[in-house]
Amino acid sequence: MARTHMRLHVSVWEDDDWLALTSAQQTVYLALCSSKDTSWCGVHPLLPQRLVGSSKDLTDRRVADALRVLAHRKFLVVDDRTAEILVRTFVRHDGILAQPNVAKAMVKAMDRVRSKRILTSIRTELARELEDNPDARGWAAVRSLNPDLFDALRSKASGNPLPIPFPKGA
Repeated sequence: MARTHMRLHVSVWEDDDWLALTSAQQTVYLALCSSKDTSWCGVHPLLPQRLVGSSKDLTDRRVADALRVLAHRKFLVVDDRTAEILVRTFVRHDGILAQPNVAKAMVKAMDRVRSKRILTSIRTELARELEDNPDARGWAAVRSLNPDLFDALRSKASGNPLPIPFPKGA
């Protein structure tokens, strides 16, 4: 199931952290969020040259600078070693866990992530989402596909963190 759209909350235009970004940084962020290369868990390949074409005035240097700033300001998690970028709050803001089939696609996409650092960030965001939105319909799908992950997220959300398992090979 391919992604066809992204959600953008109108409250972004009232967020001081977002408004502190330059237009190039906002464009790079939005290009990552709306890219068909971004997986259901918010991971995009670290291929800055693909982002250069997102706007007429974006250059390799501007994209590289934007990625650096966005990572520094915690909008993104970048792992140069595995060549992956995580849009950190993608799952939370795109409503992934509202739909069971999309939640299943997210869990399957997580299995393809190579970066332990990025997986840790995804799990942290999932634990936050579980704490904030425990009744989301997608949690049953997460539990059915990966019960160990679900139990660890539930434990972390409740304040008694269990170690969250990494997939084999991660």
